[in-house]
Amino acid sequence: MAGRRTALYFSWNRASEIYVDLSHLNNRLPTFYEFRRARWPDMLGAEDPVKYKQDISGFMDNVILSDFKLFCEIVGSITGVTVPVVQRVEDTGAIHLLDEAFLEQVDTLIVASLDHFRTEQKPTSKEIEAIRHFLEREESCLIICPHHDIGAGGDLESQLVEFLHHGDRIVPPQQRQGGFGEALFAGLGLPVVHRYGISPGKSSDGNEPAPLQIFTELDDPKVLEGVTTFNIHPHLPHFQASADAPSGSVRVLAKQPINQAMPPHPLQQSGDSFFNPLLWIPPSGSRAGNVFTCDGTLFTSVFGGLESLKIFWSNLAQMK
Repeated sequence: MAGRRTALYFSWNRASEIYVDLSHLNNRLPTFYEFRRARWPDMLGAEDPVKYKQDISGFMDNVILSDFKLFCEIVGSITGVTVPVVQRVEDTGAIHLLDEAFLEQVDTLIVASLDHFRTEQKPTSKEIEAIRHFLEREESCLIICPHHDIGAGGDLESQLVEFLHHGDRIVPPQQRQGGFGEALFAGLGLPVVHRYGISPGKSSDGNEPAPLQIFTELDDPKVLEGVTTFNIHPHLPHFQASADAPSGSVRVLAKQPINQAMPPHPLQQSGDSFFNPLLWIPPSGSRAGNVFTCDGTLFTSVFGGLESLKIFWSNLAQMK
């Protein structure tokens, strides 16, 4: 008998991400050439333009999408069901909506929202209705993954503080990603806010993530059972309940240490030494399904913590 059906949905418009003025630093992905140059010598062998497109599409395909391959393979092997990878708007202009027909074939939907705010990706009213209907199923699970929101303040001083904290020279002063994810929160009435790009704490050798602080008593679905760490992607979003969230409507399932070796982030000014990498919005009212929010890099294999992440993936794949 086939197991849980998982789908990975990238909410970007490829043309809007790819065809941008490269003289602009902000709110765009790097070209594959820029990425190779910044990461030298790690990318030796990827200079052939026939095998590797050197533009932004090359970065999307050879870096971002390829990072999710192991997750898809492992979940597919656990469930016996291939994990489809769907892009909202393809290079050709073909559009893949989150409609009833698509969602009928899915039990767990992961929305990787790496789309930039400037591209104005938003679910339609019919998509919101279809997702609400999807979440009426008890076995349904929606994981909304808006990426980081860096440099939102817009002024040089605050952007420099954020840049010095994460220290990744491939990231521009302002890179606001996750617009579709935020629109999903709003459309579904989910009281969640995502902010920043936090440098996570590392192990003593600097190669692995520091242990999570896990709130087992809040984790009814047991998605973190056996999990000890996430990853050390250099700029992870911080998630929190909005100010008007009803008590208990949003649960912080884990806290991740902030990297104390880097210059301080504004989040630390309030005394925080942790950020929130994973929230759970339990079923409520007609919504029988589970909703989680975390960063999409938790489903990639290149930022450390892989053995613990595999347990996380397995828990999600076998969730009741």
